[in-house]
Amino acid sequence: MNRPRILLSVSAMDEAFEALCASLRRYADVETCDLEHYSLAGTDIFIGKKMPAEKLREADRLQAVFAYKTGMDDFPVRDFAERGILAFNSHANSRAIAQYAFGLAMALVSRIAEFDRKMRQGDWDNDNPYWKSLFDMKAGLVGYGHIGREIHRLLRANGIAAYTIDRGKRYEGIAAVRSLEELCETADILFLSLPKTGKTDKLFDAQIFRLLRGKYLVNVGRSNCIDEGALYAALTEGGMAGAAIDTWREKPKTATAPLIPFDHPFQTLDNILLSSHKAMQLCDGHARYVADVCSQVLRYLAGKPVGNAVDCARGY
Repeated sequence: MNRPRILLSVSAMDEAFEALCASLRRYADVETCDLEHYSLAGTDIFIGKKMPAEKLREADRLQAVFAYKTGMDDFPVRDFAERGILAFNSHANSRAIAQYAFGLAMALVSRIAEFDRKMRQGDWDNDNPYWKSLFDMKAGLVGYGHIGREIHRLLRANGIAAYTIDRGKRYEGIAAVRSLEELCETADILFLSLPKTGKTDKLFDAQIFRLLRGKYLVNVGRSNCIDEGALYAALTEGGMAGAAIDTWREKPKTATAPLIPFDHPFQTLDNILLSSHKAMQLCDGHARYVADVCSQVLRYLAGKPVGNAVDCARGY
């Protein structure tokens, strides 16, 4: 029987990818390429961080795609569904991302960054010195996948009541409500960890933000779910207490290029924490993703069940 051919697409080889190649070459022929210039002809398994839809035209025997990350919006997953190609991603860093989200929430309601900025100018903010405790709040989880469940574990460990929208999943230790509107009305702070899909696009619009007067929002999911203008209006005119946003519509094209990724002057507001997509930039996060995907591919080659299968018809 012919050995399967694996194509690994990377921006640059490193120790994590070298270890992956060494492990997989015991069972398959592994070739490497960059992120753009490659052909899927003759490839059985593709491992990468993105794939343009046009690459599938030459895929004559592609069976499975493995992403060494969580988000799948850089892959033509619905085309995979039509062609019967399996797709898998990694949730190896979900616990760490949940920690970052929890840290953003703590800093936001405690006004830590705001107090720090003012103290650097000698301003003790004695006209408005008070902050709120997260432990006295009810939390709503918008998205109850791997990251949402890890956030829930942190909430439970700290005695914080949690709620989510009933999507027909198994819910343990968390109350399920009927709609996003009901969740907004029930919770004092929302944690967003949604994927990028057509259904999540601008889910948080002006109508939803009207329900968040006096409340907080933390987003470590995809940026498309928030209408930027509606968020700014809610923070400046709508009485929303605060927001912590980690993901934005774009990133710098190079590591050193400056970029303000929004059209509204959020940087002038005290009631928002601005984070530059740092939740997933854990020190050893890349190595964890690659090691996790390596173990998945080995299970696939051995004919064993593989976790983290992507629902290609739904897009995540």
